[in-house]
Amino acid sequence: MAYVAQNSGRIIRALLEIAMSQKWANATAALMGMSKAIESRMWSFDHPLRQFNLKAETMLSLEKWADDWTVSQLATADAAVLGALVHLNETHGRAILNASKQFPSTEIGYALQPIAGDILKISLKITRAFDWNTKVHGTSEPFWIWIEDQDASTVLQLSQIVFRETTDALRTDFFVPIPNGQPAAFVTIRSISDRWVGAEDSKVIPLDSLIMPPASPPHTPVLHLPFLRIDEIDPSILKDIFSTRLRTLNTLQTQIFWNLIHTKRNSLFCAPAGSGKSALVQMAIWCVYSLLTLGLF
Repeated sequence: MAYVAQNSGRIIRALLEIAMSQKWANATAALMGMSKAIESRMWSFDHPLRQFNLKAETMLSLEKWADDWTVSQLATADAAVLGALVHLNETHGRAILNASKQFPSTEIGYALQPIAGDILKISLKITRAFDWNTKVHGTSEPFWIWIEDQDASTVLQLSQIVFRETTDALRTDFFVPIPNGQPAAFVTIRSISDRWVGAEDSKVIPLDSLIMPPASPPHTPVLHLPFLRIDEIDPSILKDIFSTRLRTLNTLQTQIFWNLIHTKRNSLFCAPAGSGKSALVQMAIWCVYSLLTLGLF
């Protein structure tokens, strides 16, 4: 039993790391709840205020008479009302109220900004919605924030934030891919405490009315030109330097060669890695060097 008590939390945390790396939304939420329940030595369905040092009488009355009340509802009530609700006095009600106000919770605000036809920026403002008590919270309260798809199966983006006593709100930006520029009906933001059982908040972001910008076509279409041979390029210094490395230029190099080497206009060459951009830049440098040597530049 001692082995199980000491290592079960570590095993669940290891499984949680795997679920996070694989971006499994349901598994991540379930394993996070199991991990906190094991570390807190309480069932996940127990009342969240069991994590505070409330008197046994107060806790039993709370579970008996107000088990259907959420922590947020308890935090907005009056001490006298809570005392009457649990069939005790105002002192017990005040203890419940203080614990409810100190229970970690957040408020989630967001702003949407399309970046491109297939990229959406979601700017989050996570506001602390609980009273800080150093004896209860220590020096920090970590939270996991993630965005999951409408099927609640895939974590699109994940981040960890840390509240401190002087922190009122934290901001973070997520960049979510939008395949084919067609957003889903909605995505869900989840905020889950890394320590407290039941400390979870979520917010649904509707995307059905979101208008994404059209995909931008390339500024210059790629032409199907015959490959330019090294022995055909000018100036001749380029033949001598690059003939041992290249025999022909590829499609992109062939198309941009004249504009880059033989004109003084600015050029923007965007292409994937390995497309020959570096070789073209080296050719331009050698070309400028040869003109400077001849005093023609």
